Amino acid sequence: MANENQKIILNPFLRDSSSKLIFGDNILCSQFLRDYADMDILRNIQPEDIEDVSERYVSLFSTERASDIVKKVNIGKYFSLKEDENPLELSLYIVSLIEHKTKVEYNVSMQILRYMIHIWEDYEKAMEKSYPHISARKGFRYPPVFPIVYYEGAERWTAPCDLADRILCKELLNDYLPHFKYQVIRLHDYSNEELLNKGDEISLAMMINKIKSPADMEAFTRLPDHQLDRILKNTPEYLLGIMADLMRALLYSMNLEEDKVENAASKIKERKMARFFEGVTYDFQAAKKEFEEFKAKVNADIAAHKAEIDAEMDAKKAEIDAKKAEVDAEKAEIDAKKAEVDAEKAEIDAKKAEVDAEKAEIDAKKAEMDAAWAEINAAGTDLKITRHIVKMLLGKHSQAEIQKSLQQEFSLSETQAEEKYRDALA
Repeated sequence: MANENQKIILNPFLRDSSSKLIFGDNILCSQFLRDYADMDILRNIQPEDIEDVSERYVSLFSTERASDIVKKVNIGKYFSLKEDENPLELSLYIVSLIEHKTKVEYNVSMQILRYMIHIWEDYEKAMEKSYPHISARKGFRYPPVFPIVYYEGAERWTAPCDLADRILCKELLNDYLPHFKYQVIRLHDYSNEELLNKGDEISLAMMINKIKSPADMEAFTRLPDHQLDRILKNTPEYLLGIMADLMRALLYSMNLEEDKVENAASKIKERKMARFFEGVTYDFQAAKKEFEEFKAKVNADIAAHKAEIDAEMDAKKAEIDAKKAEVDAEKAEIDAKKAEVDAEKAEIDAKKAEVDAEKAEIDAKKAEMDAAWAEINAAGTDLKITRHIVKMLLGKHSQAEIQKSLQQEFSLSETQAEEKYRDALA
């Protein structure tokens, strides 16, 4: 078991490692359910009533959620059903699903729902394998699942505890939506004194997990020595090892030297919990200063990189604006020429009736003007295409996306679209 616990401590998420140690043990888990679960049927639960079935649902666990625990709790000897309530004589147990959180996660109700569905589907498959078609029978029932969120964060838990509260306009279909709640057990809702008065190992483990600052450490050392030592008086040796591993996880997170960590952990195995922090010192202020300096450096690097990107984007924007101004100037020149041509045409039309002899010359000028107009229209289309390309470049679209858009917007062939794209970038 020692090797297994050491493997857990090497998990990069130290708080999750501590949670895995706590809830992975049936003694600690039974104490947790008896002391803190909001369910009377669990008040007398013993370690032998609990079976860890987390491995059955490992496909749902990610590294970040490796501390989630699924326990099968046999309540048959504490609660009985009438014959008509359980006609198939199904085993009576509760599946306890314990999620460990260090910060508020607003989608936890959906995470829990996925677990519950997976648990029920797994149960159905197992029952069908033993008793074919049993799930289609009237008396078939799924086991109850009791979801618990064990929350170690200092902030108030503000996520909704009812899944329906995560559904938009829930009042429209209220009765037809899935409703279930989970219990939040918030570590910081309990004082050290309240935890100490429980007098069991799980409450001691929770006190350990509350230590995050010099003030927390000092508050722990002020607790009555005899009460702390009494908790470990009859603790099994293997469980002392788990408690020692919890403290190792805490002290290693403080970057203490190995000899100090092991010396402190040995006091737990000697059942001298009150003397645990003797000789343990940790400069939280220095660590905080080091972290703030590192944070400031990272922020400065990010700011410099952002400024570099902004400067590059500004330069590109200025270049595009210059090209746009050039196109606008050319368009203005074309518009001026068009106005001039229009004036000439009006003058020619006025003289047409008077000078029939000049009609051929006027017709020639008209053809010339038509050619100029066609040139203007072509230039206008090119301008629209250029603007369209510039807009999509600013939107960081790829060449393929821009060419595809040109074909759709301006009815161009693939070759024409590629030529227009290259002309715009020339």
